[in-house]
Amino acid sequence: MEHRQVSDQQDKGQDSGTPALEWIAAGIGLVLTVAMLGFIGWQAWKSTGEEPPAIKVNVQRIVPSADGWLVEVAAQNLSAATAAAVQIEGELLDGERVIATSQVTLDYVPGNSERRGGLFFREDPEAHGLKVRALGYAEP
Repeated sequence: MEHRQVSDQQDKGQDSGTPALEWIAAGIGLVLTVAMLGFIGWQAWKSTGEEPPAIKVNVQRIVPSADGWLVEVAAQNLSAATAAAVQIEGELLDGERVIATSQVTLDYVPGNSERRGGLFFREDPEAHGLKVRALGYAEP
């Protein structure tokens, strides 16, 4: 029979375990991994609903352009659903009468995001009433 020699550390009752700093780093890594997986799962669950895109159009600014006036607009998608080919229309009004219209199509407006575009008019929009709105979208 062979006899094994016991090391000096084991004779003295010392443990050669993992350092505390290594355990702390492993714990932080575990917490971050579980948090990321939970966040990804929550996002996937949240975005699977049948909620349609909710497009809100706001005028950002009105500036002179080479051939009239430019109305810069921002389309905000307030839902998690994505919209493609978003059509935006702007109308210049003299009282109730529409005196000019302009349209722009934004290719892609992801959920919970904002995209910008511009509407051109020959007349000064600040001298008339200005109405902007989203006309429609397509599913990507």
